[in-house]
Amino acid sequence: MLRSLSVMLDYHLAATDGEPGRVHDFLFDDESWIVHYLVAETAEPAAKRLILPFVAGQPDWEAKRIPVFLTCEQIRNCPLFESDMLTSRQRKLDLKRQVSHLRSTRDLLGYSIHTTDGEVGSIEDFIIEDSLWGVQHTVVTLNKPPLRSILLPPDSIRSISWSSKAAWANLSLRELERIPDFDPATPVDEDDERRRYDYYGHPVNPPPPFALENRREAQY
Repeated sequence: MLRSLSVMLDYHLAATDGEPGRVHDFLFDDESWIVHYLVAETAEPAAKRLILPFVAGQPDWEAKRIPVFLTCEQIRNCPLFESDMLTSRQRKLDLKRQVSHLRSTRDLLGYSIHTTDGEVGSIEDFIIEDSLWGVQHTVVTLNKPPLRSILLPPDSIRSISWSSKAAWANLSLRELERIPDFDPATPVDEDDERRRYDYYGHPVNPPPPFALENRREAQY
């Protein structure tokens, strides 16, 4: 099932024995484009904890709640989130061993998108497939009239810069103009998937987005 990551931000976490906190963030690897952690913000004690996404159940969209198959105590005992785990934080601190490829979903929302023709819009959301928690689409809002949203495959984004708050896609503006509109209120169904993957030259039934080889991040 396809899910929006931005919609689930700040949802309440429903453990098996209570509600210990809320969803603060999702951390994904910018090489494999797979979500590695759900960041839970707990109230007592106040902390941010790392939870594997596979323990999360089907969200309750009306109640804005995500069930988690852990107890409150188990969540409070999960590893702490440290900001220097993120690629952006390591670059800011100029750490000599930059080993992280983790990106914050919350941080990336609003980043500008640039193509071979210059800036064209901004990142609005990420859509994941919840069996393996791989990012299937980046939702981009274009700033050129007519204003609209489109879906980009993750492998079209070649680099991300924290300092510039921007991402670069290996597509031209003309190619973006040919991509069908995306309405966030309309589910992405199989027919839409077929049309989009046909457009991008991928198989109709694409495999999960496992590690993308030869991806290089621009140095900023």
